[in-house]
Amino acid sequence: MRDVAVIGAGPVGATLAALLAGSGLDVAVYEARPGPSTQERILALSEGSRAILADARAWPDPAAAITSIHISQKGGPGRTLLEASEQSLPALGYTVSYARLEEALAARLRDAGVPITYGASCREIAVGADDAAIRLDSGAEVRARLLVLADGGANAGRIPGIAFTEKDYGQHAVIGIVTADKPHAGRAYERFTPQGPMALLPVESGYAFVWTASPAEAERLLALDDASFLSSFQAHFGDRAGRFTAVAKRMAFPLRLRAVNVPVAMRTAIVGNAAQALHPIAGQGLNLGLRDAASLAAVISSTPRERVGDPAMLDAYRESRRRDAGRGVAFTDFLVSAFADGRRLPTWGRGLALVALDLVPAARRALASRMIHGSMR
Repeated sequence: MRDVAVIGAGPVGATLAALLAGSGLDVAVYEARPGPSTQERILALSEGSRAILADARAWPDPAAAITSIHISQKGGPGRTLLEASEQSLPALGYTVSYARLEEALAARLRDAGVPITYGASCREIAVGADDAAIRLDSGAEVRARLLVLADGGANAGRIPGIAFTEKDYGQHAVIGIVTADKPHAGRAYERFTPQGPMALLPVESGYAFVWTASPAEAERLLALDDASFLSSFQAHFGDRAGRFTAVAKRMAFPLRLRAVNVPVAMRTAIVGNAAQALHPIAGQGLNLGLRDAASLAAVISSTPRERVGDPAMLDAYRESRRRDAGRGVAFTDFLVSAFADGRRLPTWGRGLALVALDLVPAARRALASRMIHGSMR
């Protein structure tokens, strides 16, 4: 019997396994995909996440540093600038591709002798007082003291007592890469518009972008040729980052909030997007999931082997995540609603909030700390 079986080899599940490497526990990772990810989607990692990945010995160099974040709203006054120097940090965060991060984590697990089994879809999960039993599509059975679901929610419905609340924002995120005619100098942008937030994240030669739009508008934007798309993009975002000259890798996906009712069940812990899937505003989703992994690794490591997965250990993990996860979900949902719905916070109110942030250094530092560390501090 294994000590910990992790379902899902994405960034959160692999980070948990990497943090447990060298602990003396028998840890293994099972992934439904046939092999490592080739996704080139750009991820935003906070400075807090960099520290977690460094502890896991899986930091994916090179990564592009975010040294400042410019926040503004379209059609109204107010702006503010968050800077790493004000936090006495080299960077507020970093950008890296999904595939590159997963590659760094897989390399760390190989070096540590932690096995990853690809093509291992779950057919059945049975949890009991003493262990969890997973039957794979191959017919193989795995038993573990603790089952960790880090699979985006694919198997949570198999666990008794687990349910989700969901909220459909009625929006899609159009993402891709744009090139501008001036260097980004490490600056990211978060721009709130009546149609939803828009973000630019610095990458090697340009920006990764997230453009929130209605489903119909997202479909229209994807159908445009490059020149027409860039014209629409420039008109929507403005010229703060310069003139946009090229676009690539456009795609879109729907935006929903989904949160689990409780992140633990008998012999089971639920982490990352399996526990909470968030709107990409402020880049909180993956960073919150990595804090799940770090907290769970700390609880497991401080628990005697024979008690791994028992009710006391699971209660300790649930309590360690209660404030950070709850506030992370609420913070993201509030930003989406407050900056997109003029009935909740009118344009002048949003402008006053941005001006106040710009004028009060302590408020800027508090917001930056919230984005970097969540509610862990």
